[in-house]
Amino acid sequence: MLRRMQIQGGWVLGVLSGLLWIILGGCAEWGGNPGFASTQAPFTHIIVLFQENRSFDHYFGHFPGADGLANVRYPQTDKTGKPYDILPPPLALDRRSLDPRFREPLPNAPFDLGRIIPPDLPTADPAHRFFLVQRQYGPERKVDRWVAETNVGGLVMGYYGREANPVQWKLAEEFVLFDRWFQAIHGSSNTNHYYLVAAHAAIYPNAPKDLPEEVVDKHGNIVGTIQPWYEPHMPNVPDARRAPPQTFPTIGDRLSAAGITWAWYHEGWNGGSPMVRGNAGYIPHHNPFTYFKQIMENPSMRAHLQDLPDFHRALQNGTLPQVAFLKANGPHNAHGGYSTVAAGDRWVGEIVTAIMRSPYWNRVAILLTYDEGGGWFDHVPPPVLDYFGPGSRVPTLLISPYAKKGYVAHDTYDHTSVLKLIEWRFGLEPLAERDRNARAPLEAFDFQQPPRQPVPLP
Repeated sequence: MLRRMQIQGGWVLGVLSGLLWIILGGCAEWGGNPGFASTQAPFTHIIVLFQENRSFDHYFGHFPGADGLANVRYPQTDKTGKPYDILPPPLALDRRSLDPRFREPLPNAPFDLGRIIPPDLPTADPAHRFFLVQRQYGPERKVDRWVAETNVGGLVMGYYGREANPVQWKLAEEFVLFDRWFQAIHGSSNTNHYYLVAAHAAIYPNAPKDLPEEVVDKHGNIVGTIQPWYEPHMPNVPDARRAPPQTFPTIGDRLSAAGITWAWYHEGWNGGSPMVRGNAGYIPHHNPFTYFKQIMENPSMRAHLQDLPDFHRALQNGTLPQVAFLKANGPHNAHGGYSTVAAGDRWVGEIVTAIMRSPYWNRVAILLTYDEGGGWFDHVPPPVLDYFGPGSRVPTLLISPYAKKGYVAHDTYDHTSVLKLIEWRFGLEPLAERDRNARAPLEAFDFQQPPRQPVPLP
């Protein structure tokens, strides 16, 4: 039943695209490291940093050697297909009034947002919903309706550069930047978290009819943000408006069954009394494991859900799990509207610096990526794999003493490639079709080089 529900709408195209990904992935699977079996890989630990709501062009559109904003081919048009003379005025944080920080008309093109709104100040939060994002690609997939379909005017065409993201630009210069890493599903944040840990959309059979289709589609797939059944969730949410407990397998299940240690470290998880829930602290819909019955109703499995101070203690006392996912709280996750670019960059720098200074540096692979593009413009139309996605390109870096230096990776990936790397390294079976057919990002490594030393970060 679940499989039938998830292949509604374009399944033939999905099958054909999936076969193409298998063929292309097989060609590049070893990433220039022939003869290295997964068990011989010199890294023993994988750490995943999962930040929020920024697109590739929005952060790295002018990075040398990457497919960036210089390759934009089409102007933005209105919903009739007529190009704008100038961009519609950007809206303020309330997404209703004009933002007074924009004093001059904006040409119909990407623009340097950091020159108008410094990276330590918030902007409006662009819409980033499942069906809306697909309309933004445009009827001919020219990505020319991005402005027409947003709710913040021309703001979505803004980008930031090195000055706004000094840590992440430095990491890209020293290690590996991926310029074809896509979010796994068109939207939203919640749904991309499911794909990060399970390569699968959550389901809500017989959902209430008044739930919007941007939350639960007509097939019963959860395609938008919804609160978990289990605590902690946002207060005063009726049972019918929370996701029912999910039971399909997660990477946590695979790791535990194989005796591989793991944890999801979520800043604010230990909370206070009461726990801060929402944009000012711990955000429930950013913790995918809390949606799963086999995690939340099993104390030994729930114990894998921990807080960020637990990560720092494990890093120092030698008890770091072999697989660790790290999630920032609202103020630090870089999400538009309630966090900032600068706050997210600082958080990344603090985490990566702590890892570099720890005893684990010589045996670690760090993947930093963003759950989704957050409604910010990216000029590359995503490949069509299945009904769900992938969606927009997102900033993604691999940091490791075994990473190539200053390398821009051009192969195609999405968030299920995180699972593929974990499965490849630890000999695990895939969870679903998407991670079965995904490519592990092995082109980013040079396993024959001696381990590289840590680098100072801004």
